[in-house]
Amino acid sequence: MTKQEIQELKASLSIREVIGRYTKLNRVGRRWMGLCPFHGDRHPSLSVNEEKGSFVCYACGERGDVFAFVSKIENVGFVEAANKLSIDSGQLAIEGKDNKEARLLPERLAIKEKKENSDAEQLPVVNSQLSIENEAFLALLLPAGSGCSELTPTWLDFGVGQSPCLVPERWKAMRNRLVFPVRDEEGRLAGFAARRLSDEDRDKPKYVNSETGGLYRKSELLYGLYEAREAIRREGSVFLVEGYKDVLAMHAAGFRHTVALCGTALCTGHIALLKRYTTSVRVMLDADKAGRKAADAVVPTLAGEGMDAVRIGLPEGDDPDSLFRRLGREAFAAYVREAVRQTRPSEEQVLLGRIRKGIGLLSGVAEAEKRERLLRVLEDCLTQLKGLSVGACRPATMDWRWVRPGRRMMKKENGKTVPPRSGGWDGNIAQMSRPKWLLGA
Repeated sequence: MTKQEIQELKASLSIREVIGRYTKLNRVGRRWMGLCPFHGDRHPSLSVNEEKGSFVCYACGERGDVFAFVSKIENVGFVEAANKLSIDSGQLAIEGKDNKEARLLPERLAIKEKKENSDAEQLPVVNSQLSIENEAFLALLLPAGSGCSELTPTWLDFGVGQSPCLVPERWKAMRNRLVFPVRDEEGRLAGFAARRLSDEDRDKPKYVNSETGGLYRKSELLYGLYEAREAIRREGSVFLVEGYKDVLAMHAAGFRHTVALCGTALCTGHIALLKRYTTSVRVMLDADKAGRKAADAVVPTLAGEGMDAVRIGLPEGDDPDSLFRRLGREAFAAYVREAVRQTRPSEEQVLLGRIRKGIGLLSGVAEAEKRERLLRVLEDCLTQLKGLSVGACRPATMDWRWVRPGRRMMKKENGKTVPPRSGGWDGNIAQMSRPKWLLGA
């Protein structure tokens, strides 16, 4: 049985349908849940991810692909499991290890081979080879405990695991570490980030990453983007956090439109990736000295690229992962929602923005009719703004004395065009009728 035959058979099967023959599955979000057949399960703890073709039991720890499930539940070897699946799916049976001439049905095989050859021409050979090696290392990972029951399902969905002590020479730097699989935008396994198990172990580097090259280029990768794509499109915005565990905490809390920089500074490649999905970015980096410094650089950079970037604050010393663990899922989600609400511009801020934009346009409008229309819009905004101030029983939001007629409307300061501190409308426009309150005292 060749590796190609295994891949072709696996691609033709629906793991949900196969497992559904043994236990009833119900859809829960993006997963299917049911009673685990491998232990006395009373509450649904078996999770099936049809997209990834994998299953995991949160209670007993059984996990794997469709072959592993059938092998376990039928108590047979791999070949027998593959043979059973091939017969059940209407394909030619695989009789044994020595039968290497077994193939899928000719029609299906021809279509698959044509597509695979076409795809192979478009991708570098090194990428394909690295992807195979990465998948082999991923299969070696042991289940990793998140230390929080509310985080564990998300950790399993992302494939987080612990590297064993005995690994091939290529991966020796990652042994006995917490490993985060890093996928590219298309879901291909680009590489890994391996974190030391304890922060007390200061003699070891905190993170060890895959070698740069092939699919793994940190300047062109955003952790969690593959899993977050649809949510970003749906929400119209994205949360940008600092670390891998922060992404997992945000996804576990329901904020699936979250990605992270892969341990590097914001690059043009990251910005290009984000722009494919949204221009609204909520920057939520760690609330420490390094995080604040990074946010001070990231927000202006995104704004300079024409993106709507806002900063989401966290309690001093916290990051999304630590805050999730301290508050719990519900309280953490409530905190994030409130923090986002506070960053949204108020009605007054929106009106002020429209007014400032309109005033900036007035001096460049030559046609009297267009000036009249624009002025009416401005006066309507000013009326609404005054109403907000009166309703709040406080002075007007802005000092409008600078809009008096007879003065230059805009002036230059430090190379920028700004409203004068006193003065106001251009003389030509000043002859238009305006409410007395607009003119000030």
